[in-house]
Parts: sequence; structure tokens; C-alpha cells
Amino acid sequence: MTTPLDPGFGLFEPEPEPEPEPVPGPEAGPSEPPRRPRRVLFVAFIALGAVLIAGGAATLYREMTRAATPAEATAALQQEIATRWERIPAGKIFPATVSYVDPQGDTMTARLVGIAPPASCSVALEAESNADLRGLGCSTILRATYVDASGALAATVGVAVLRSPSSAVKASNIGTLGPGSGLHAVPFAGTITGQFGDAARGMQGAAAGGPYLFLYTAGFTDGLPGTAAAGQQGELTSFGSGVDTVLQAVLTGHGKPCNMKDITC
Repeated sequence: MTTPLDPGFGLFEPEPEPEPEPVPGPEAGPSEPPRRPRRVLFVAFIALGAVLIAGGAATLYREMTRAATPAEATAALQQEIATRWERIPAGKIFPATVSYVDPQGDTMTARLVGIAPPASCSVALEAESNADLRGLGCSTILRATYVDASGALAATVGVAVLRSPSSAVKASNIGTLGPGSGLHAVPFAGTITGQFGDAARGMQGAAAGGPYLFLYTAGFTDGLPGTAAAGQQGELTSFGSGVDTVLQAVLTGHGKPCNMKDITC
């Protein structure tokens, strides 16, 4: 027997889906403080930079306008002297005429014959002297040849550029120059010194001045060997050293450093 369906059983209507609960929004936090404008910081940096620049400029001005210390003036003078050989024309280093005093006390005049090109120390010096000076920083030698008033005597003078004044003093104390050492004679073909070679050298010498070693070698212009100079050594010495004394004054002479045109104090 069939039982009629009870309307309250078997068939169910779906329950309605619950509506989504609203998502709560972010809670309002405390209000943020207003940010400091970047412009203020930028202006502060500019102001600081201006102060630093002004301070640096003032320091630089004081440094540039202050008086040189004695040590600075001395160093500037030494540098000025050490570069004269490069800055002064050869015609002023080696004057056309040079006055000197002979052994009798008379004033004599030597005349320039020619100026040689600057040479390395190995070219201008004999092997023994070159070995001695190479260790003292010898870089260049300037040379010229003079004759005395009679034309019978010739002297080649040289300026060796060394590392420092102390090196020049050491070089001048190396010992007596003689055969196999010293400065090569420089003859000039077509002049009265054409026969003045190394064999004609009768006397040699050297003296220090500043960073320079002033050398000379003197002998005869007529081809006589240097061995014939036994009776004229005084004449040859006063001649060669007299010319070197003038060269030394040109390259090392000075007054007060701050009064010199090449030095600013």
C-alpha cells in the first residue's frame, strides 16, 4: 500500500546562503606629523658649503700672502741656482771676454773661441773622471774653449751639472787630475785652437760651486805636448781657474733670495 508523501518529508528547500560579513576597514591611526620640507635641508647644505669655501679661501689667501720662512727662501734659491744652466743662454754662461789675474798680479784678458754643444759626462770626461762623477749624479757638461791674450795658451773650461752642492764638493775632493782623467780638450777647427788636443794639456783643475763642478784643462795652441808646460804651470793655472771663477759667478752668484727677480717671497 502506498503511503502518500508527506509534504514535510523527503523534499527540502535549500537554506539561503548567509550574506558575507562586511570586512572591517583599517582602523584610523594617530595622525602623522608633517614632514620637514627638503628645501630647508638643501639650503642648509648650501650655507655650510659657502662657509667652508670662504674659510678655505681665507686660509689660502693667508698662505699666499705671508712672508716666506728662511728655510723656504733658501730652498727657492737653491732651486733657482740649480736650473740656471738650462735657463741662461750659453753666450752669458761663457762670456766673449774674461778678465783674470796672472801670477805676476797683472790683469789679463781671455777671449772665447767657441762653445761646444752640451755633452754627456761620458763624452766630455775621460773614463776615470766619468766613473767618479757618475756616482754623484753627473748628468750634463757644458764646455767652451778660450785663448789668452798672447794666443799661445788655450783652456777648455767645463761646467758639470751634479745632483746637489754636497755632490759637487765630493767631486772636487776626488783628487788631483792627471793623465787618464779630467776634461777632454775641445779644439775648434779653422781657429787658433785647431791643434789643442788632449796631448797638449799641461794643467787641469776643478772647483765646486752650488750643484756644479767647474773644470778646466789648459795647454798650448801650437801643438806642443803638455809635458813642455813645466815652466808655465802658474800661467796655465791662473788662466784656467781665472776663467772658471767668472763662470762660477754667473751660475751661482746671488744676493738676498727675496730680492731676486726669479724668487717670490
